[in-house]
Amino acid sequence: MTRIAPMVGALLLILLNAAVMADETRGTAEEAQALVAKAIAAYDAKGAAAFADMMPPNEEFRDRDLYIFVIGPDNRTVAHGRDPGRVGNDISNLADSTGKPFGKEIIETADEQGVWVDYVFRDPLTEQDQQKSSWIVRHDGYIFGCGIYKP
Repeated sequence: MTRIAPMVGALLLILLNAAVMADETRGTAEEAQALVAKAIAAYDAKGAAAFADMMPPNEEFRDRDLYIFVIGPDNRTVAHGRDPGRVGNDISNLADSTGKPFGKEIIETADEQGVWVDYVFRDPLTEQDQQKSSWIVRHDGYIFGCGIYKP
């Protein structure tokens, strides 16, 4: 019995460390909101030229699994911090793996105060579909967003 207790304690420490390390690879809701505010401030300072700064290989608008995306007034992506191949794509008909039309929800619910939109999306860290929530803010005709993955 005395040998089991230290082994259980060691196992719990390993699991706790793994959980802490996993959390360090994930951005928080507050960090996502701050990144959106930072992107809006950059846009206000530089205009549409700021969108290039939000694209790879620039890391200024990326933090771990957080990245900025910006949708233009025509519902097309104008900046995407993780996948530049999405630039020019119309998000109107985007649906997640459950069939939820989250692109339409982003367009219809975005406002100047900001709102969270929930959907399922492929997690770049696990390569699995996972619950995601994106903070989106409509500003000057554009929709600025950043999402967090939920465990």
